[in-house]
Amino acid sequence: MIAVLRFLIVIPLGFVLACFAAAFALLWPFIDTTGAATGDPLFWLQAVLGLVAQSAQVGSTALVPWAVFMVLTESLGWRSVLLHMAAGIAGGFAVIRTAYVSAQPHASVQTAMIVAGLTFALVYWIVAGRGAGLWRARKARPIETVESPPKA
Repeated sequence: MIAVLRFLIVIPLGFVLACFAAAFALLWPFIDTTGAATGDPLFWLQAVLGLVAQSAQVGSTALVPWAVFMVLTESLGWRSVLLHMAAGIAGGFAVIRTAYVSAQPHASVQTAMIVAGLTFALVYWIVAGRGAGLWRARKARPIETVESPPKA
């Protein structure tokens, strides 16, 4: 039952929260916060709508690679935070290389994409990755007995 709840609730929730965190990491460096300071009523509406739209874009971009990574980590029981962070860096580089074929974006955009990959990986690991593979039944190791030396 725990395994079913993990696959129906925890893992998808981890993906959705990771998408929101990655979208925030992508948008925050480029948001002009002077609207919030001046009391602009549309600032928060634009910020929230931008975050939701960016989260949907991150989710649609990351869904298939994340699903492959999730199946591997769950089936093999890999729970390392370093593995998840390396996958996040690789994902950030992959998006940069595939989305911008002819000309590379500005360095600040590249940095934001790599940070978004790291943020995605860290949030997913915190929510769901720490427990990867714990749902599988494990065989108990046999107790090794130490034989006493023969008496002479």
